[in-house]
Amino acid sequence: MWAVNMNKYSKNLNYFVLALSFLLGCSGNQSAKNVTTNDEEKNNLKTELTDSLSKANSTSKISDANNAIDSDELWLKNIFQCENNSGFCFYLAKEKQFCTPRFYDFMTDSEELFGTSNLTEAEYPKTLEKYQEKWGKTYPLRKDTEPFLFGRGNDDMENIKKVKITKISTLNYLVFVDFGEDIKTESKVKLIEKDKDFEIDYCETVFL
Repeated sequence: MWAVNMNKYSKNLNYFVLALSFLLGCSGNQSAKNVTTNDEEKNNLKTELTDSLSKANSTSKISDANNAIDSDELWLKNIFQCENNSGFCFYLAKEKQFCTPRFYDFMTDSEELFGTSNLTEAEYPKTLEKYQEKWGKTYPLRKDTEPFLFGRGNDDMENIKKVKITKISTLNYLVFVDFGEDIKTESKVKLIEKDKDFEIDYCETVFL
């Protein structure tokens, strides 16, 4: 009798152990699944954050590049800003500050030869020779009457009808100016950067 009871007890104990093992196994598997799930969520979140930062950096770089490109054109447009902020103007007193010192010097020397000149016939050849030696390796030399910037006149231009600026390449622009009274010019302008600003280092103008 005691042996039978022991057998039953032993079987019940075995069932209990198996059941407990099963429950522990399930619990362990569930924990492992939870850990795996948590790791995957963390990795996914990290990936999303990395992608977001990468896109933000790319957008920022594009924006900065656009700002850099627009700033030189904006500077060129501001040359024609009127003091009353209405329409287009060009003031002679500001022309020198818009140019590099060497280009302004070049325009002055060119004007002496091909513009309003006080040179005599005897002085002209020697002055021309000096001009060619001085500027021949720096700028395309003038060969005929050449105006100052944009074909401006000898007075402030406060009634300019239209200004159109077209980009050719980095720091190189085509500037169309309608001064009115059927006077129109087109200028190829080369800018250089200086102290976070810009200056004109060459301008070749033709009348249309």
